[in-house]
Amino acid sequence: MNREQNKAYFHFCYVHDSLPNCTTALKHSERHGWVEQFEPPVFSDDGDSFLTILPQRQPNSSYWRHAVAITSVSTGKPRNVALTSGRFVVTEIVSWDQKNSYLYYLATTEEESAVQHLYRISTRLDGDRKPKCLSCGIVRETDRNRCLYNTAKFSTDHSHYVLTCAGPGVPDIAIYNRDSSKLLAWEENDAVAEIIAEKSQPVVRRYKVPVPGGFEARVRLLIPPNADLSGATKYPMLIFVYGGPDSYQVTEKFNVDWGTYLVTNKSIIYATIDGRGSGLMDNGMLFAGYRNLGTVEIADQINVTRYLQRTLSFIDHTRTAIWGWSYGGYATGMTLAMDYHGVFKCGMSVAPVTDWALYDSIYTERFMGLPSDNLHGYEQGQLLNKVDNIKTKMYYLIHGTLDDNVHYQQSLLLAKVLEQKDILFRQQTYTDEDHGIAQSRAHLYHSLENFLDECYEAS
Repeated sequence: MNREQNKAYFHFCYVHDSLPNCTTALKHSERHGWVEQFEPPVFSDDGDSFLTILPQRQPNSSYWRHAVAITSVSTGKPRNVALTSGRFVVTEIVSWDQKNSYLYYLATTEEESAVQHLYRISTRLDGDRKPKCLSCGIVRETDRNRCLYNTAKFSTDHSHYVLTCAGPGVPDIAIYNRDSSKLLAWEENDAVAEIIAEKSQPVVRRYKVPVPGGFEARVRLLIPPNADLSGATKYPMLIFVYGGPDSYQVTEKFNVDWGTYLVTNKSIIYATIDGRGSGLMDNGMLFAGYRNLGTVEIADQINVTRYLQRTLSFIDHTRTAIWGWSYGGYATGMTLAMDYHGVFKCGMSVAPVTDWALYDSIYTERFMGLPSDNLHGYEQGQLLNKVDNIKTKMYYLIHGTLDDNVHYQQSLLLAKVLEQKDILFRQQTYTDEDHGIAQSRAHLYHSLENFLDECYEAS
């Protein structure tokens, strides 16, 4: 792979030869994006073929990630054959049963990117290539709900697999044979399910909101139980943002976190938005912000939130906040800086990037190119250059001094600019804490909650 990470070369080498003897098995490049190749290929037993995931053009001219077979590698004239197709994303190649010519893989569905199922498809190029979903019909015995988010691991001989039903309910684990007959309920998490059943649970609402480019942002709202949705009662809302390229928050995977607490204990609507640049969709949406971090993904957080405020009468537009960690901390700061219409009252940034020139070069250059050929993109994406509008917001900046991922320097530079511009903000430093702030987590969330209370009360 080249430094810009937009060209990848797969070389097939004979390791037992005294001198290197390699042929090129596959070349892949992206003109308007980067190459996603973070998992090793799955090789055949004879080493002459391998499977990988690559973008494939679909009938509507969009590109989606699919399972691909590269055959006849040793001949010097390899063949590239797509095994799957459609407007969905193959997320993982789970197992390759070469004896029976089956590929097992995880993928989203054409109808819903938040869903992930286990599929089987024949690898025979002249056989029936229609995929079979192995998890679509599974219903949890404990609550009679369908399993909508699944993961799987196979035995080495491909005769059995462990299927984890990871959501939307409490996860359970079962063992199946290759005929998809359930043999054993390995872990049903009954104790956890009983505890959850005794607690109030958020009401989950999902939306798709149009964004520029013909795309749709995916939204998940966690709404307080027994909330009055008529509009007579207005509820504050907190947006949780990450926003990094190829990331995603809106899935059917089970999760209980701080947001669940805020929804059920403080009647706050907790929302996540997967806009342009997020994963699980086609390359057009994924690459929408290529070489321009801090642009389209930020605009979508602002505009989709404003759409929700205008469309859903039970949302209090005067008490809407945003928070995030790492890239989400950066996205929070950029959102406040670019929100000129008062969509957000306040924001909380934990361990934010503030200048991409100072961040991990492998990560940054993948999405931004080199500073030498994209100086404008780097300058445009600097939070340090855009802080003036933060004076109209309440802002909380948090960072650990021992952060070896996003260095503490990033927050110090932002604090310096805010201070020099006489912009009031709150700052919290966690001494000797790294990027996860693990040792002071309780203090962190109590501090965030305290700030959020002040923000909503000030409205």
